[in-house]
Amino acid sequence: MLCLPSGRGSCTGSQVMLELILNGVAPRAVILREADVILCVGVIVAEEFFDVRDLPVICVVGDEKFEELLKDNDDFISLRDTANEDVVIETKRGPFAAKNLLRMKDTLESSSMAAFDDSYQDSHAKALALKTIRRVASISSATELIPIKSAHIDAVTYIGRGGLNFVQKLVQLGGKVAVPTTLNSQSVDRRRWKQLGVDPTYARNANSVGDAYLEMGCEEMSFTCAPYLLPGRPQKGDDIMWGESNAVPKVPKVGVHITENRMPTIIIDAEELIREHLPRLLSCRDVDSFFPAMGWLCGNLSDGGIPLILGFDALPSVSDDNLKAFCAAFGTTGTAPLFHMANVTPEAMGDDVVQELLLSCCHKREIVTKDHLIHAYETLDDGTGDSDEIHLVALGNPHLSLTELEQLRDMVTSDGRPKKDGIEVIATLGRHVHSEGRKLHYVQSLERFGVRFINDTCWCMLLDPPIIPHNHNAMILTNSAKYATYGPGLTNRRMRFGSMLDCVEASKTGKMPHRGLPLWLRSFSTLSIRHLLK
Repeated sequence: MLCLPSGRGSCTGSQVMLELILNGVAPRAVILREADVILCVGVIVAEEFFDVRDLPVICVVGDEKFEELLKDNDDFISLRDTANEDVVIETKRGPFAAKNLLRMKDTLESSSMAAFDDSYQDSHAKALALKTIRRVASISSATELIPIKSAHIDAVTYIGRGGLNFVQKLVQLGGKVAVPTTLNSQSVDRRRWKQLGVDPTYARNANSVGDAYLEMGCEEMSFTCAPYLLPGRPQKGDDIMWGESNAVPKVPKVGVHITENRMPTIIIDAEELIREHLPRLLSCRDVDSFFPAMGWLCGNLSDGGIPLILGFDALPSVSDDNLKAFCAAFGTTGTAPLFHMANVTPEAMGDDVVQELLLSCCHKREIVTKDHLIHAYETLDDGTGDSDEIHLVALGNPHLSLTELEQLRDMVTSDGRPKKDGIEVIATLGRHVHSEGRKLHYVQSLERFGVRFINDTCWCMLLDPPIIPHNHNAMILTNSAKYATYGPGLTNRRMRFGSMLDCVEASKTGKMPHRGLPLWLRSFSTLSIRHLLK
């Protein structure tokens, strides 16, 4: 049995649970502090799509009982299933009941189901999808379904036969997507996997997952972790389902689909920090690394709540690329489904709106300090060792945008210096951006410099040589706080973190000096003794 506070939000959790069940190695039970729909989906799919009956129990116990279980972790715990919604957990303190999330009663009102005509009974694919949605709704106690404008399917990675068999079964049953649907990065570059040295069997299985989703009507030019870079991005007020597989054009009205659940619960206050150091921030060419570092920090400080972040509106502008880097980093350390940035993000525009959001936080506030930010940067750039050599420069996590392609082109061609021999520079990006970049000759200029481009997949799936250096002591440099966080565990290689300018300079010299803090951060503090010693 596993005792977990909750999942971390990644939809891959459903895939992993499904694979564990189908391979007969799933935990007997998962005891959660708070309900986690994503983990439950893997079990529901195993039951509904594969008719598996030997399933783990997933139950929720709440804060108080979970703390008791943690304190008693050396003692034997047993769990007894019952015929209803409850399970009985036995500890040395005595038995207590917990909700079995997989046996919750249907909560959807009949009026919400009236829109689904007989075609959902005539089509096995639609019927399975609808039944899955109903069970997910019951876990969240949703009473109605709401229409969505678009979907983005996360489950495109190949981590085992379960995920592949799932989507192939939907295809065999005639399943088609019901709304415009894009696809997340898959596990390999669909067209260049041979040149990249990917194992043929693995590539065949990975491409089969993508092929099946395309047969269901998904967008062929997607395969990106940054679907907001594609045409037709969502507008304010649109309900979407990005991150879940969905053959039904409606979703349960729960979570952040409900306006009051979008209100912030904590203030992250960076006003004084940014205002005090604004001139230096604006003068530094490496300031792009400020945004991922702040995203990583704000995720940590938000304590699971939806934050209202103050101070960024003092900057002349916050670009989409800045927000992309911030969001990716925020998602590695925070568990909230969204954040508000005062006078920057759409639902926090205007002083009156910001004031209302401030009142909803009930005076819960974290002040961002220079020490916080220094700690964040040092944590991200913690791969420093005896050598300052760099072996791989990894760009595009999330996928590069067109403006980032242009900036990268300008940087590599600014002084005429070539890429240093033996240094790999690899960037991942979606096919749409790659195609547009070719039209503008950004791609060709970068390829002449020596940049290699990979489509359809991203760094979170590129785990092995020859893309990752064979040498286990190799150093990877990235400008992504997301990859700097996940990379060491994914690749078993050391990671450095810096700006795009740092990455370009390292590609030309083969090195990233141990200079301590970046230029923009040096102005935030007198250097510590540790940095002076460097």
